[in-house]
Amino acid sequence: MVDETDYFEDVNLEQLENLIDFLIENLRDKDTVVRWSAAKGIGRITGRLDLDMADDVVSAILSLFSPNESEATWHGGCLTIAELSRRGLLLTSRLYEVFPIILKALLFDLDQGNYSLGANVRDSACYIAWAFARAYEPEVLLPYVTELSQNLVIASIFDREVNCRRAASAAFQEHVGR
Repeated sequence: MVDETDYFEDVNLEQLENLIDFLIENLRDKDTVVRWSAAKGIGRITGRLDLDMADDVVSAILSLFSPNESEATWHGGCLTIAELSRRGLLLTSRLYEVFPIILKALLFDLDQGNYSLGANVRDSACYIAWAFARAYEPEVLLPYVTELSQNLVIASIFDREVNCRRAASAAFQEHVGR
């Protein structure tokens, strides 16, 4: 069995930063499996960093959510926020920055001619909401719960994609159950 506490003993800081930068760039990849793997990798690495370095990683992830970024970037960023939240690595002091992103991601839709993109972003936003219910005490989420629950109910009823409706419903139920 491998002792996971020794992973970063022989890695210098520059190599670690390069690895994290590489993974963050892969959050923009066109393939979902690459974005998902990068998000998982960032979650695993961030769990072994000190708080200051972990917060730097969170800052880098939050910078991905600009209006001119692609649907793939938003999806990769949402997956990463969900992974960090699920692992308890997103500090409660960052929630005020993350909630506006979730609310935008729950409504994400890009028209591309006669079809639209964004179902995977909306689905991953529901994953963030679900992870929040699992990771944080209800008192921590109290300032955000009304707006989040309203948006989850709207998504669970009106989203055109069945997987997004199901994900929103599951996230809502997870919050109600806590």
